[in-house]
Amino acid sequence: MHGMPTLSSKLAVLTVSAALIVTLNACGGGSSKSTASPAASSSSTTSSPNATATAARAKQDSQIRFLETRAAGDPLDVFSLNSLALQHIQRARETGDVAELGLAGEALRRSVQIRKDDNYEGVALLAGLSVTKHDFAGGLALAQQAIPQKPKEAYAYGALGDAYMGLGRYDEADAAYEKMVTIEPDLPAFGRRALLFQARGNIDEAEKSWQDAIKRAVDDGIAEHGAWANAQLANFYFTIGRLDDADSHYAKSLAIFPGYVHAFGGIARVAAANGDLPKAIDYYTRAINTVPLPEYVTALGDVYAASGDAKHAQAQYDLIAAIEQLYNANGINLDLQIGLFNADHGRDVAATVDRAKNAFAEQPSIQAADVLAWVQYKAGNFADARTAIEHALRTGSRDPLILFHAGMIYRDAGDTAKSKDYLTRLESQAPHFSVLYATVAKEALAGL
Repeated sequence: MHGMPTLSSKLAVLTVSAALIVTLNACGGGSSKSTASPAASSSSTTSSPNATATAARAKQDSQIRFLETRAAGDPLDVFSLNSLALQHIQRARETGDVAELGLAGEALRRSVQIRKDDNYEGVALLAGLSVTKHDFAGGLALAQQAIPQKPKEAYAYGALGDAYMGLGRYDEADAAYEKMVTIEPDLPAFGRRALLFQARGNIDEAEKSWQDAIKRAVDDGIAEHGAWANAQLANFYFTIGRLDDADSHYAKSLAIFPGYVHAFGGIARVAAANGDLPKAIDYYTRAINTVPLPEYVTALGDVYAASGDAKHAQAQYDLIAAIEQLYNANGINLDLQIGLFNADHGRDVAATVDRAKNAFAEQPSIQAADVLAWVQYKAGNFADARTAIEHALRTGSRDPLILFHAGMIYRDAGDTAKSKDYLTRLESQAPHFSVLYATVAKEALAGL
């Protein structure tokens, strides 16, 4: 066999973004030196970026065919199935194509069906993939099955922490991530810890952890990892109002991995915040032409709306239902993202309340609480909205959207002092946080 890449070198982060939430998703790595497959490198070379990307894609295609042939020829070959899943997961990271996650899941389910008790890589990867698809309870159970098989391997602790994050169990996530950092202080470990620091409002620690993550990504041989880390640091800078720093790191992300969808989306986000709507439309269009991720489709619609182009805005909003069907077909739960979209755009809000309640019951994170609070607010249920937003605020998060939602909910629930507090924090931290709501927030604060 060829040289063996670690799981961390192949899979630093499992994302369907950020910020589908976002985001949301923490990193995936940690090393498992017993998982092997010939490496498909996306590292930069002296050739042009496009030529390099084309060559890397061709190599990856060849590797996938090789592993498919091996797995088909030996019905007990879990090694090839696990390696095949890694290839599909990395391609999903690079392209944003959720169908790749479906293919990865098929390979891993076959692997675990063949061998469950002595198949750390298969079980741990399936745990990480479950978390990526927002099945946090399933991911938790699988991570707990994987860890006893190889308690000194880092990857499954990352999946364990990710599951705890999605379930709103932040102290337990902290313990899992600290275990991961102790075993292997690499890009996935520091990236995860940065996201936890952000959830707790620990800004200085979050910035340092993202910088540590970027340092670990420099020489790992996979350009997309460095692009991801820079885009994540840029997302962080955006949330605290450092737009120039955000723009700089989005540009670095694009330079490291040309055509990177999250770099395009980030550059568009900063442009919209700076009032450069034509540039925002340009870069959001580039992002969704790469892959139509729902966050960027929605954002493009919002920028069109802000520019007065209702027709093109509606065309983007109309795509969301089709995108949701595609995600559902690949086993990815978008309840939170669709709930927020419906609330923001006045779509079937009454019915969305039940959907948001169910989502929060299944994944009681601060993000789920925030979505539930906003849906309840838009439905006119101010007391219920207040209860939910207080759950979202419990960790000290400085997410500007949570601060905005809190300010508006407290205002209409009759608590002027708290409303003014949160809207003042927002105005001080990130006054250009949203093309939809920045002006609304300013006017609400002025009205208080």
